[in-house]
Amino acid sequence: MSDGRRVFDTGQSFHETRQIAASSGMLPACREISAGKLDAANIDDHASALSKTRRIPVRDALMTETKPRPPSIPLLFAMIYAGQLASSIYLPGLPDIAHDLNTPISSAQTLIAAYLASFAIAQLVMGPLSDRFGRRPVILGGLVLFTVSSILCAFVPDIGSMLAARFAQATGACATIVVGRAMVRDTSEGAAAVQAMSWLSMALGIGPATAPFIGGILTGWFGWQATFITTALVGAGVLLFVIIDLEETLPPAARKPQRTRDLPGTYLRLARNPVFVGYSLIVSFASGAMQAYLTSTPIVYIILMGVSPEVFGIFIMIMPMLYVTATYVSRRLSFRIPVDRIILIGVTFSATGGLLQVIFGLWGVTTPPPVLIAFAISNIGTGLVLANCYAQALNAVEPSIAGQASALGGCMHMGWGAILSYAVAKMHHTSSLQLGIGQMTTTWLAASTALLLIFVIKRRRPPESGRDTA
Repeated sequence: MSDGRRVFDTGQSFHETRQIAASSGMLPACREISAGKLDAANIDDHASALSKTRRIPVRDALMTETKPRPPSIPLLFAMIYAGQLASSIYLPGLPDIAHDLNTPISSAQTLIAAYLASFAIAQLVMGPLSDRFGRRPVILGGLVLFTVSSILCAFVPDIGSMLAARFAQATGACATIVVGRAMVRDTSEGAAAVQAMSWLSMALGIGPATAPFIGGILTGWFGWQATFITTALVGAGVLLFVIIDLEETLPPAARKPQRTRDLPGTYLRLARNPVFVGYSLIVSFASGAMQAYLTSTPIVYIILMGVSPEVFGIFIMIMPMLYVTATYVSRRLSFRIPVDRIILIGVTFSATGGLLQVIFGLWGVTTPPPVLIAFAISNIGTGLVLANCYAQALNAVEPSIAGQASALGGCMHMGWGAILSYAVAKMHHTSSLQLGIGQMTTTWLAASTALLLIFVIKRRRPPESGRDTA
């Protein structure tokens, strides 16, 4: 059987290839071939006819019929939400955890930093593994580890065991984020990638923000252990969802596995890509505001301001509404104005909120509303920034190393979150000023990086498209 000459771009999306085949009348023939209704003698005739129209060989047109569909947005959302839920669902019970495990509150606060640090390191492994073995097996293994370690967290006897279980929990959870982003890169690019990343960014924001509300209810009714049992049940549910619904988006023919000793070279090459690094740093710094907020507020709200765990959860849950709204607005704006302009607007909001938080801290506020307002402004900025920067960063690299690029970007994101969370946890909290210092530091770094990237670095390089310029 003659399969013709391959003439289309291998970077073309599955849907584009399918549309070309459909427009040339090839897909009906492919269905007949798959069903055994078209004998081999007629295949060359179809290949010849197709080559005269759009020059797509039968083999490639047939491949478009058997390519797995892109992952559904609800599935990607659920995978990422599960990992983000685990990052902060226990926060309302943090004082109880410190009491029951006989450890200082500052040591209990490092549970956030431990989770983020493990998350950061594990991504450097999960990305390359997904490039070598495919996306689906890595996600399945990660969800199994996540579910089992969540159960262990509920029954640990001391803070050391809790930290170890949290490390394992984060290692499993990171597979859902790094591989989920790579799956988006496998199946879309440009504006389509921005749209998909917008939904993933919603999960990244909604998870840590809604988790304390859920955790506050669970802690008030059943104790802090219930938060980890709930996390395990969510992990098991998502695992079942993946088994039933997720198909591989990186087929064996598209994989370009690297030897272990070659990985540092790839990461070094990515680190030398200033556009990729710049957008990844903006994500890291902008999202750091949330890590500072989640680390400080159990002390600021519950201990210093006397807020109950249930009300604390409500205060935290207010933020996703703003974040989701900002992310939705960002998604709509991406059709009308340059992406980099949206990013500049976002970092302006973020930096303004950080400055206000410091001012309120110096003022000595003793009630939650000013703290909420200052962080809300920064959170709106984060919603405008994250999806656009994720998409811009991955669009700056070739698809064959998207998994490793997603891993390195995630390592930078979570690594900075771990550093900032640890630093904030080690501060002696006497007011909301310590939160303000952490929030202002990270948001101003995001703004500075965005200005440098957009107005200096990118203007020295040929823009990939008009939409990427401010």
